Amino acid sequence: MEGSNNTISEMERIAVKRLVSKRDIGIEAFELVNGNLMLEATLLDPYHLIRLNMHIDPQTKTIVHAKSEFASHPHTGCPFVAIKANLMVGLKIERGITRAISNRIGGDEGCVHLRELALETINFAATALIGFDEGFGLMSREFNLLDEKKKLEISQPLLKNTCYIYKEK
Repeated sequence: MEGSNNTISEMERIAVKRLVSKRDIGIEAFELVNGNLMLEATLLDPYHLIRLNMHIDPQTKTIVHAKSEFASHPHTGCPFVAIKANLMVGLKIERGITRAISNRIGGDEGCVHLRELALETINFAATALIGFDEGFGLMSREFNLLDEKKKLEISQPLLKNTCYIYKEK
């Protein structure tokens, strides 16, 4: 380290990071020929590959189909929880859905990872449904091109108190 003011001890104090793991959640949204919104979601980490397929009727915002698969899992009992996804059928995307999903597929009879994947999927579905009732369609480009004030006016009922922007005043 000739010509450097840094000593070995100073170099050792510099924080160095080492990647030890990664979790990816991916969600794709499709419009089916029957008009329903289909979401295909995956959770992938070194121990898990969990898939969730969910169909939502955009007219009623109701989950009409939910199925999961544990393609890779750390314990032999994990796949037995996959059937729990079906317990989300009938739930409506509205206030209280987070708690309802947690109660139905989480806890000591469920799976924290399936719950996490389902909640992320529902959040994405809510985004895809914004503007649908006003005739914009699913994940509408036309909706996104509206001025901010109009987008807020339309999305406020669905997203009220979900973040700072949608805080009820």
